[in-house]
Amino acid sequence: MAESRLRFGTQSSADVKLFLSGPGDEKYGRNPVYLHSQILKRLKCFQSRFSNRWSSDKSTEMRVTTSHNFDHYLKCIEIMYGEHVDFLSIKECLAILLVASEMSADECINKCMRYLEAVRWSAEEKMQILKVLSCEGLKLKILPDLDARLHWDNDDDHINFVEKIIQEMVSLIKCSGLSSYRNLETVEKDLRGMLEGNTSRDVVEVCGRVLLQEFKASVDSRDFSTLTLLFNLIQHCDGGILEAALKAFCEDVEFMKDANNLPCTEAVFDIIMWFMKATGDGKIIISRASRVSFLTTWLPIIGTFNYNRPFRNHISPIKKLKEFDKAVLSVVLSLPQVDQKRICVLLVEVYKLNRIDMAMPFALSKFLLKCAHSKSTAM
Repeated sequence: MAESRLRFGTQSSADVKLFLSGPGDEKYGRNPVYLHSQILKRLKCFQSRFSNRWSSDKSTEMRVTTSHNFDHYLKCIEIMYGEHVDFLSIKECLAILLVASEMSADECINKCMRYLEAVRWSAEEKMQILKVLSCEGLKLKILPDLDARLHWDNDDDHINFVEKIIQEMVSLIKCSGLSSYRNLETVEKDLRGMLEGNTSRDVVEVCGRVLLQEFKASVDSRDFSTLTLLFNLIQHCDGGILEAALKAFCEDVEFMKDANNLPCTEAVFDIIMWFMKATGDGKIIISRASRVSFLTTWLPIIGTFNYNRPFRNHISPIKKLKEFDKAVLSVVLSLPQVDQKRICVLLVEVYKLNRIDMAMPFALSKFLLKCAHSKSTAM
């Protein structure tokens, strides 16, 4: 019978009964699967295992144990029949590609690659595709169009082009003469889009690098308004960029020298709060010395903030003070007791100097009083 007339699973014309089982002896629920020797002959795995049976005109029973998903295994064979078979997702296609590689099913391998080349990927899915295709044990020959799509984002010209675009976008954010808030909002939205979703990892890294360069430049120029905008974007990068931004902010020697002369604006307050939260939550990992340096430098400054006026967006001062209380305590509790007492004594002085009521029912206030009392008792 001509191969073009054969149909997967057709019992009346099948000369092979396939019984599938898994490595734990679990059985495929629809055994047997009716197949045709004319199709299976094209699969090298069957040729080597059952070559002595193809000369027989009688129906043949075969028992196969596979570690793959039964549906993926059979879908690979079904594709060999030349029938139209849809992939449900990239994940399923990659799973079937692994089966096809093991079975040396060239038609199925090519169909999988054509599907991968034609559909939209997320950045995570691209990494999964690269991982499977680059697996040394598979020895897959990647279709040229798929290879071109996979590696175009790594092209130096493309990366340079993307970097130039991002620099132009960031310059709009830094432009003090930008009159339209809607334009600024659009730029921020577009940049965030480059840091998440379907953007390639190469573009995310370029975007993060440009943002960090601009952030450091804003630290040098003491431009806290721009720092606030850039930090909103940096939070969408990975922890490495966030940690680098923190170091640029709190470990710059020249910056630290005149930090005490800086006015504590709401932008400064927000940045300090962001850093404390990220440090306390473990989103960034910095040394004990850096945590102590950060607190001792910036707490006296942030303590001078005027809590008697509403914040922007009509956030009440008491709510903001509670956030400050929680953020500081999260960092303080990450330190050894000797550092805790040192920071707490500093905070008590800051609270008193700025007439912040330590009797308020905040966790930090109670902790400060406890530590201060403990220190004075020990003395």
